[in-house]
Amino acid sequence: MQIENLTLFHGLSEEETKRSMVCSSAKIETYEQDAYIFRQEDQPSRLYFILSGTVLLGQINALGRQNFIEYLGEGQGFGEIDLFLEHDIYDYFAFAKTEVKLLSVSRHFFYGTCVKNCAHHSRIIFNMLRIFAGEADKNLRKIYLLTSGNLRQRIAGYLLEESQGKAEVVTPMKREELAVYLNTTRPSLSRELSWMQENGIIERNGRQSIRILSFEMLQNILEGEE
Repeated sequence: MQIENLTLFHGLSEEETKRSMVCSSAKIETYEQDAYIFRQEDQPSRLYFILSGTVLLGQINALGRQNFIEYLGEGQGFGEIDLFLEHDIYDYFAFAKTEVKLLSVSRHFFYGTCVKNCAHHSRIIFNMLRIFAGEADKNLRKIYLLTSGNLRQRIAGYLLEESQGKAEVVTPMKREELAVYLNTTRPSLSRELSWMQENGIIERNGRQSIRILSFEMLQNILEGEE
């Protein structure tokens, strides 16, 4: 993904984007697969946007159990919550699931206009509000998913959301990671997926690929009619 295509630079010309890179002390960073971008105890200092690759966000609780997980891909940003709430340390970690290329932006860029009072600076701050609104919408949808009834309904809601109308759903999550995402255990998730397959609702094609055979039945499950 090209830098100018990021939501952060929406509405800016190529020249304005270049000037913004200088004003914000932005830099492009590459992380090898299986490398930490930051750990849960690190101090927030920069905002990150994914130019290529896949990033896993996760959280480990006091008992050492992973209780939060999310995958992010090209064009998405992360690190904004702890950064702008001025937390002393991150509440979660960021991990490169593949080789990742990131644009990172200094926190100081967002705390006022630069000395040159550049017009593009104000535009970027406005774009950040758009990004926050998008994240809030995504989190609301996740809350709806996780409170939409029993596990079978949550799985149905997840598959319908991820499919975007296409029969083939390829999730970046492994089975145990998907179980954490849906707030359940791996055996319980496997039982429900097996039930859906036995009833002709889905077909599992490998560990991370699911083919939807009946959108109608998934919708019925979600609405509590199955």
